[in-house]
Amino acid sequence: MYCRVIACDFDGTGAANGRLAPETASVLASARALGFVTLLVTGRVLEDLQAAQVPFASFDAVVAENGALVWLPATNRTIQLAPPPPDAFLAELRARGIPYHAGAVVVGTWDRHGSDILHLIRRFGMASQLVYNRESLMVLPSGVDKAVGVQRALDELHRSPRSMVAFGDAENDRPLLELAEVGIAARGSVPAIATAADDRLALPGAAGVAHYVQRLLDRGGSLETPARRRIVVGEGEDGKPVALPTSGVNVTISGDPRSGKSWMAGLLVEALVEQGYVLCVFDPEGDYTVLGGRPRVLVLGADVPLPAPAALPNVLRDEPSSLVVNLAPLAHADKVRYVETAVACLDAARAVSGIPHWVVLDEAHYFLHARTALARRFEGRTGSYAFVTYRPSLLAPAVLADVNAHLVMRTTLEEERYFLTGLLQAHGPRDLVASDALARVQEGRPALLLDVAGAPSWRLFTPAPRTTAQAHHGRKYADTLLPGDRAFRFREDGAGTVARSVVEFAAAVERVPMASLRHHLLGGDFSRWAADVLGDVRLAAAFRKLEETTRVGAAPSRAELLAHVRDLYAI
Repeated sequence: MYCRVIACDFDGTGAANGRLAPETASVLASARALGFVTLLVTGRVLEDLQAAQVPFASFDAVVAENGALVWLPATNRTIQLAPPPPDAFLAELRARGIPYHAGAVVVGTWDRHGSDILHLIRRFGMASQLVYNRESLMVLPSGVDKAVGVQRALDELHRSPRSMVAFGDAENDRPLLELAEVGIAARGSVPAIATAADDRLALPGAAGVAHYVQRLLDRGGSLETPARRRIVVGEGEDGKPVALPTSGVNVTISGDPRSGKSWMAGLLVEALVEQGYVLCVFDPEGDYTVLGGRPRVLVLGADVPLPAPAALPNVLRDEPSSLVVNLAPLAHADKVRYVETAVACLDAARAVSGIPHWVVLDEAHYFLHARTALARRFEGRTGSYAFVTYRPSLLAPAVLADVNAHLVMRTTLEEERYFLTGLLQAHGPRDLVASDALARVQEGRPALLLDVAGAPSWRLFTPAPRTTAQAHHGRKYADTLLPGDRAFRFREDGAGTVARSVVEFAAAVERVPMASLRHHLLGGDFSRWAADVLGDVRLAAAFRKLEETTRVGAAPSRAELLAHVRDLYAI
């Protein structure tokens, strides 16, 4: 996990004797100087914090009144997220002699008055809740808590809770710790918080916060991904979930066309978006535009024009959405230039804000083979990137060296089976027999090779269901004869082979010399014929992938050409 936001509770966590501890203020000021966003999150009213002379220069935002009030010191802007308590309710508290302290929204008292407060809430028909903080009791409108206030502050500051670490100690801090990517319990926390947190401070009080944040700064904002943050991709043969960490891994997703590779990539994207992560998906062939029907996903390059690559970080900043960047209308060379520029811009933005949390690159062999400039820039990447390709062997060694998760689907290509065998022998579990493992994959069961903390695992699984299905349309009329001037004529073929139908085309692919296939793949002739003559955009797109792959050094494959034709036509 890459942290760019630090949220700290006040009493019992960052404060000492009712004031922000000097060590807390100092380390948070250092964090701000390094580009971290810092939040003070408290149940107190803002006036109490001002009276306590809190050094607000250490914070980008103050979330007060247990989430009901957000104050942005830089602009002195106050955002009230709920209405104040009814005057009649406060009058009745005074009449009954119940001590209380009211802010703009919150009403605070002691937990021993809980039954009386609950009776009055029912009497006045208030849509309110009781929130406990050790011996204290707060009355707040229903649905208001620290997580709500923090999320609003993050929206204002263009940051994400998926890049946030939070500290707390009492019952009212639980929503905050659950919202954060990593929730930390202060030493001496109430048992429920200590149990629910992802980690606990080793030192007591503010010293514990200061020590933890300093270690975080020393590590450049890097933290281990909590066990609760994971993406379930399917169910293993043992009936247990097969899952990936939501950060800190680079992933390849590989397999033949129609092997389930695109399904798996879409599943990963859907699951990450559902958990609140922000993604940028580079889609060279328009295969992911269906995801535009999901909430919090914006497709660029279709109904919305494709922006300049340098503008993508601004789009992510201004739109609380993941992006699918549809590059299908661009020529291949323009796709490569676009992605190279865009990734450099996204990397710079990521270093500042942590957004996007993931970059997904489909047809990754287009952009990351050994001869590309982009491949050389990927050396030493710690995550989180997903590389989708049916030719993983073409990815540059510098890219593969930093991949620690491989989702493997079946492949018919001999070069890829050889590559995967070597991968399993080098990085799989010691007792794994690579040939046997891949044979199971060839039977149609995908597998995950995962190596985190030097403990590799290999698991076959049944994929989880998806929300948006991949579009796939069968085609008929495979034997319809075309006019002579519309037939496909194979060059570098001594027999002068001519194909006047899809059936004849498939038969010709099976027998013409390999040099003829290579000639047409390099020239883009197959995709042009499929688009201009057959009017089949899906077959044209499939052929185009093979053509581009051949141009970057792959050997032509009859099997791949035939697989695409047979997949779309009843032959």
